[in-house]
Amino acid sequence: MIKYELIKLCAQKKNYVMIACHLLFLVLCYLAFKSAQSGFFRRFDRAMHFQIGNMEDYLDGFFFARIAMLPTFIVLMPIVVATLAGDTVAGEMQEGSLKMYVARPRSRSLIILSKFFAVYIGTLTFCIWFALVNLLLGILLFGISPTQFVMMTDRLFGTDMVVMTWFRALMRYFASTLYFSFSLTSLGALTLFFSTIFNRMSAATVTVISIYFVSYVVAALPFSETIRPYLISEVMNNAFLLWLSPLPLNKLLLNLSTLLLYMVGFLLAAVLTFNYKDLK
Repeated sequence: MIKYELIKLCAQKKNYVMIACHLLFLVLCYLAFKSAQSGFFRRFDRAMHFQIGNMEDYLDGFFFARIAMLPTFIVLMPIVVATLAGDTVAGEMQEGSLKMYVARPRSRSLIILSKFFAVYIGTLTFCIWFALVNLLLGILLFGISPTQFVMMTDRLFGTDMVVMTWFRALMRYFASTLYFSFSLTSLGALTLFFSTIFNRMSAATVTVISIYFVSYVVAALPFSETIRPYLISEVMNNAFLLWLSPLPLNKLLLNLSTLLLYMVGFLLAAVLTFNYKDLK
C-alpha cells in the first residue's frame, strides 16, 4: 500500500514544479550572494564588534548551503509538505478515485497509515535532495574552507558564532536535514488530518499553510515568550540546536518529544476522522 501511495506521489507533476522553483531560488540566492559577498562580513564585523583576518575566505560553499538551507526548509518545504499531504485524501476524494479504493476490502486505518508513511518518505526524499543540491552547488561555485564559521541566531545561550572543522560542519548539516525531515512530517500529519475533513485538496493545503505561517508570525512577536516553545512552527524550526557545541541534549529531546506528540496526535485524529467519514 505504501508503494502504491509513493507511485501516486511520483506521478504528480507539481512535485517537479517544486524542484524547478527550488533551482530558481538557488540561482537568485547565488546572484544576491555574489553581489554582496565583498561587504557582507564587514557589516557582520561591525555588528559583532570583533575582527577576524580576511573573513571573505570563509564565504565558501558550506556557508552558501547553510544560508540557503533556512528559507528552503522554513518556507519552501512547509508548502511542499502541505501540498503532498493535502492531496493524499482530499485530492483523491475530489477526483472520485478514493471511494473506489476504499470499496475494496482494506482497513481504513491502514490506508491512512500508508498515506502517512508515503508522505514521510516523500518529505525525506525532498529534504535530502534539496540539501544535496544546496551543498553541491555551493561547493561547485565557492569551494570549501577547512575552517567553518557558523553564524547562529542568538536564540540560545547568547551564541553568535560557532567555529568547527568542515567535516563536523558537514555532519551537522545533514543532521539538521534529518531533523527538518522529521519536524516537517508533523506538519504532514496535520495536513493529513485536514485532508480527511475537507473534500478539496486546496482547502486542506491552504488551511495548514495558514496555520503554519500564523504560528510563525506569532512566535516572532516579543510578547509571545510563554507560548512560543509550544507553537508548531517554533518546534519545527529548532534545528539550529544541532549546531551548538556541546549539544543541548535536554532541549533537543524536548523538541523531538513535542514534535512526536504533534505527529501522533494529528495522525490519530486523521485515522478516527477517516474511519467515520462518509465518502460520497
